[in-house]
Amino acid sequence: MADMLFEDFEESEDDSLRPFDEEKDVIQNVYDKMADANGAPLTGDPFYQYFYNLLDTSTNFCTFKYVRLIKSVDEEWVAAIEEALPSLHHVVMNPRKFIEEDREVVNVAMARNITTESIRHLTQHSDLIDQYNEDGTVIPNRILNVFKEESLNIYENRFICTLIAELQHFVNKRYNVIFEQTKDEIGSFFEMESRIDNYTETVEYKLSMNVRDKQSDEKNENENSDIFERLIKVHRQVNGLASTEFISEMRGYPSVRHPIVKTNAIKKNMYYKACHKLWNFIYSYTKVGYTVNLVKKEPIISRAFEKDIFDSVIWNYAMIHNQVDGAEKLNIDRPERKKDINIKYIRQVLDEIVRESGLPDENLKNIVMNELTAIQEKRKQEALELERAMRKKKARRNADSDNADQKDAG
Repeated sequence: MADMLFEDFEESEDDSLRPFDEEKDVIQNVYDKMADANGAPLTGDPFYQYFYNLLDTSTNFCTFKYVRLIKSVDEEWVAAIEEALPSLHHVVMNPRKFIEEDREVVNVAMARNITTESIRHLTQHSDLIDQYNEDGTVIPNRILNVFKEESLNIYENRFICTLIAELQHFVNKRYNVIFEQTKDEIGSFFEMESRIDNYTETVEYKLSMNVRDKQSDEKNENENSDIFERLIKVHRQVNGLASTEFISEMRGYPSVRHPIVKTNAIKKNMYYKACHKLWNFIYSYTKVGYTVNLVKKEPIISRAFEKDIFDSVIWNYAMIHNQVDGAEKLNIDRPERKKDINIKYIRQVLDEIVRESGLPDENLKNIVMNELTAIQEKRKQEALELERAMRKKKARRNADSDNADQKDAG
């Protein structure tokens, strides 16, 4: 049995002479080197074969599973925002303004801007005059002051300010879920428990490893370079617009509500029309905009993987044994134990056949079923032939017994 486990392993070249394979993962390179260094030299080692047989026939409990979140982004909403961003940027950088006038009667000393309208107002309100001089001049105590300044408080600007606030919420909500809350992409869990009867000692072995891979934004970009790069760019631009001076000045004015009133500017100006189109898209978009699928897998532990597990157990046992002062020598001249053919073993064999055959599933299924049927028919035939032989043997035995009885009677 032990010889069969190792007949497929071949001698490998010295790993120290093997160059680093840049196309492989760095961990894969280390694994290959360790496997090459430890695998072939041990296949003919008597202790290795002895302990491997003990492991192979012992009570082992192994669990291996991993979970992965597979994310995808709906390109529709990203494209709609990308289309409108140039227009949105233009109106933010070039906002519409109007001249706002504020009239107020103030003390003469507080007046800053005396206009013809102020004089006209004074002639109509003589009660504001304190003194009339002989030269025709007058001295008022109060006068109309007209303040004129540019103002952003128009409907179109309030529409743009509200749109950016809605857009920022729309984008950030999806961005945070896609890039922040689902960074725990891959989780792998492995556990092994084994109890080995080593004739003169009992070895109990336990190993548990839980790996959680925090997926970085860079890794996200590499795996989904196109849509994720676009989404990152959209997120950056939208939040950049929300932090402009224009938005800061507009925050003091009331926001607008849906539906938007189509003023002349919104109806005819190409930039405002594009912004209005984006507004309608956001309010009509009812989908989540992304999917996060949870994939759980618990693959069959193949015989190759099982060999790696057993190798690690043997290495740990040898390592501990080597540290024990005065440890007794182990007698490996023991009879080889036979392995039970159980469901786990059958699954491992079938798994290797599926992996290595390269045949389509349907063809492989037909081959396995045909071979199984043929074996069952062969066993039936053998059982029938054995039954016939037993009946013949029994008949001959009965006949011989009858003949012996007749002779005794004669």
